[in-house]
Amino acid sequence: MIWSSEPCIWPNSLGVIFVNLMTIDEAKMARNHHGMAVFGLLALLPIASVIIPWDFGPLENQYRQLMAGHSLSPIVIELLIFIAFFKNEHLVSDFVRHSNWIDKIVGTVFLSAMLYSFLFVSHSQLLFIFGFLAVLIHLLFSLSLFDNMKQVDRHTQEYFWIILGVSVIGYTALWAVDFLVHPPTERDWIDRVPGVTNVRWAGFFWLSIFSAGLALARPSSLKRLFPALIFGAFGLTMTLWTGTRGSLIAIAFGTICAIVLSVGYRKFIIKYCLASAIIAIAINVYAPVPHNQYGMDRIISRLQPNDVATRGGSGRTELWKQTAQLARAHPLVGHGIDQFQKMGPEKTLGFKGPHSFPLQLLFSVGLVGLFTLLYGIWRFLGMFRLQVDKPHEIAALTFFSGGCLYSLYDNFAYYPYSIAIFTVSVFMVFKPRRLLSSIST
Repeated sequence: MIWSSEPCIWPNSLGVIFVNLMTIDEAKMARNHHGMAVFGLLALLPIASVIIPWDFGPLENQYRQLMAGHSLSPIVIELLIFIAFFKNEHLVSDFVRHSNWIDKIVGTVFLSAMLYSFLFVSHSQLLFIFGFLAVLIHLLFSLSLFDNMKQVDRHTQEYFWIILGVSVIGYTALWAVDFLVHPPTERDWIDRVPGVTNVRWAGFFWLSIFSAGLALARPSSLKRLFPALIFGAFGLTMTLWTGTRGSLIAIAFGTICAIVLSVGYRKFIIKYCLASAIIAIAINVYAPVPHNQYGMDRIISRLQPNDVATRGGSGRTELWKQTAQLARAHPLVGHGIDQFQKMGPEKTLGFKGPHSFPLQLLFSVGLVGLFTLLYGIWRFLGMFRLQVDKPHEIAALTFFSGGCLYSLYDNFAYYPYSIAIFTVSVFMVFKPRRLLSSIST
């Protein structure tokens, strides 16, 4: 009787369900497309860092000096991602609302300390404002990235690393074309490097492309080893050719961490690393060395115990000592964000940072900033757990762990490119223990 008296109930119900499923699928597809667009833009950062400031040739205009000199291209991309793809208007308010009272106190104290250093300590308030805005944009970008991470599948995250590797090769090709069209002077080999202000900072690109090759890892098959070697060998070849010790040490440390934590992929990683090293060394044996600051000989000579003892790692130990002394002048709040180039040691005025993240932190934001960071890490580890099961997570782990070490002896934690890829890596290898909206203590 029920079926005969209301013959349209079942067809109508099925129709409603079908429409709802279609709506859900469309919404899911839209979110996934947003995620793919976000990762695609981030993967193109190496090329964008040359194209956006149009960093070609020896002549510089004010736009190029601003964009390339301060490495603002990644900040522009991050801001674009936030504006175009940040669809969850409640995420920021939810984040603040579900923070506990200790979080709010720590945040208030930190902001108060920053305001004090801005008003009474900083030498260049304009640089402070630029630096603070960059930090703010990166925080907003991080929230947007976290929101998009939940919408994309593992294939999209693997493609991110593959596109990133291709982008680094494209970046290097643009560098080569620039030098062919505008032949470099001797000093240009050090300072006129597209996208960065010193050839050593290109080491961040070499670490990222070496890490990208591990996104092709497979536990039982070596079919992907050969295409992966394009990235691995390229990253190590450029590291050795540019004489960049920092990226070499970071690559070695990142690889060790990947071997230790990626149990099912160890054979692939070891073969990847050894084959990449053999190819890179073989190429560099015959490759021309355009400058005395390039080549394997520079790396070998600078790693000698007597050189480290006498030179202190290219003068780093002296720089660190002087920076620590200056940091004691304002131990609580520091000298202010991005003030090192104006208020750092006299011999290194103009340097972007002290080549050490801990000292950079103490100099810029003092003990208040250090405590805030440590508290943030403690809270993060309470909300997220490390998980490395899939190839894209191995790539992320390599860049993350290598970057952690890199930041101890270089400006890894200063440049927006390395910070952006580091943030992506963090969200790939650390999974939330529970939904962000339910976090409170």
